[in-house]
Amino acid sequence: MFAKSYDRAGDQGRARKANHRQRTRGPSNAFNPQDLVQQIGSSRNCFELGKVLRENPNLFFSEDAIRALIPKVAELKPKMSARNVAGLLNALAKARVPPESRQVHQKLMLVLGELAGRKIEDFEARDIAMTLNAFAKRGLRSSQFFEEAAEAAIPIIRNFNAQDVANTVNAFAKMDHPQPMLFDEVAKAAIPIIDTFNSQELANTVNAFAKMDHQHPMLFDEVAAAAIPIIDTFESQHLANTVNAFAKMDHQHPLLFDE
Repeated sequence: MFAKSYDRAGDQGRARKANHRQRTRGPSNAFNPQDLVQQIGSSRNCFELGKVLRENPNLFFSEDAIRALIPKVAELKPKMSARNVAGLLNALAKARVPPESRQVHQKLMLVLGELAGRKIEDFEARDIAMTLNAFAKRGLRSSQFFEEAAEAAIPIIRNFNAQDVANTVNAFAKMDHPQPMLFDEVAKAAIPIIDTFNSQELANTVNAFAKMDHQHPMLFDEVAAAAIPIIDTFESQHLANTVNAFAKMDHQHPLLFDE
């Protein structure tokens, strides 16, 4: 059964990689820097600016667009809410960035990250998860922010949904930032809603626990029980991560491995 799942997952994975290559070949012929500069300049608030960033992932290929973006962020910064900060960081993390623009891109993210730290008490579950995920996606290390985020997350951990849980522990694992208390609380919050996790969220969660060598047998049992009915939806990487996590933690679950 596992072999069949790997075959199906492999086909899905190859299709996704092909689509990814198509999306990341570089700016298309429709990419118009001057239109982009106008869109940035006319953004009246963070929502509109975030929309421009999300709809134009190649923005950092244009020096003119970058020159327009920096003062616009500075202009809007004093009025940014916690959700605004998290949303902009999330959009920036998804942008394509050529080597010559990496320094300014990183600076923008760090400026917003510093603001996130000052507003952390106002962050809701989604804001915390998005911001942590943005930092981890770009490999930006900030031990202080990760500690502040963990401290803010624990009291509201029951408000985290499946995606929030997976993104949060995955971010800590990617940055190799241990936070045992947070991981314990995440496990307690995840178990009652484990049936709402999709294949990627299940895989990322156990993979994060395994990377951090954080034992939680009950969580692993619940993940296995939730994974078995949807095993056909796992892509090859998700299957590999799940199996490796169980093996690394020496957590026996024959029924899952049979599937």
